Amino acid sequence: MATVVGVVFQPGGKVYSFDPGGLELRWDERVICQTARGREYGRIVETEREVPDDSLTGPLKRVVRRAVPADEQVIEQNRVEAKRGMLLFREITKRHGLELKPVSSEVTFDGSRITFAFSAEERPDTRALQAELGERLKRRVDVRQVGPREQGRLCGAVGLCGTNQLCSARYPCHDQPITLKMAKDQQLPMNPGRITGLCGRLRCCLAFEHPLYRSFRDRAPAVGRTVATREGKGIVRSYEVLRDACVVEMDGRTMMEVKLDEVVEVAG
Repeated sequence: MATVVGVVFQPGGKVYSFDPGGLELRWDERVICQTARGREYGRIVETEREVPDDSLTGPLKRVVRRAVPADEQVIEQNRVEAKRGMLLFREITKRHGLELKPVSSEVTFDGSRITFAFSAEERPDTRALQAELGERLKRRVDVRQVGPREQGRLCGAVGLCGTNQLCSARYPCHDQPITLKMAKDQQLPMNPGRITGLCGRLRCCLAFEHPLYRSFRDRAPAVGRTVATREGKGIVRSYEVLRDACVVEMDGRTMMEVKLDEVVEVAG
């Protein structure tokens, strides 16, 4: 068994497992980690836990230390460098005549590497672009193509539900695919305007909320079934999933909301 903590390096990014290095780390604590890209600034999203050794994809890298206030100055300077790099990226892209849309740029905490993300209809040859960027910026350069969902996460925007962040940029990403079945299980209308996000893909919240609806369905009596409540027998007419309750018709007239743990299905 190995002791690990979960760390993310970008809002909504993938959760990576790290050796806590003997540190007692709390949720949401900021840390400096040694990664394959160099030292990076991250956030704890999963506290210390034990995992089987065979579940790890390779040797664990370590959390180097807790972040300190002085690190904020480094991060701000890296943001400035990333913006300068993006201007150069746009200039060189235009000069090379590449049909792509610059999305974001990021400098690692230790300044050793800068990563550019772009979107494109095709898969352009970016080798010459990458080589010139490395020569001009005097550091390692990564250039990667991203899809619509990743583009939305990196750019950010106001969510369609009114929140000031997209779900893809607000929560750590999930590995499971987002499917239409998730929308059907949540009884959502199959209207593209209701179930797709600004990125044009199925909304991330379908996956985040699906376990709640699935758990409710496993425990709830079907609509139309007869149930016994404290007030007597009735028939289930609808659900109130977020309140963990169902609406029961009593005596053919009165509708009453009843918690699931207070109803028992009985023979009609």
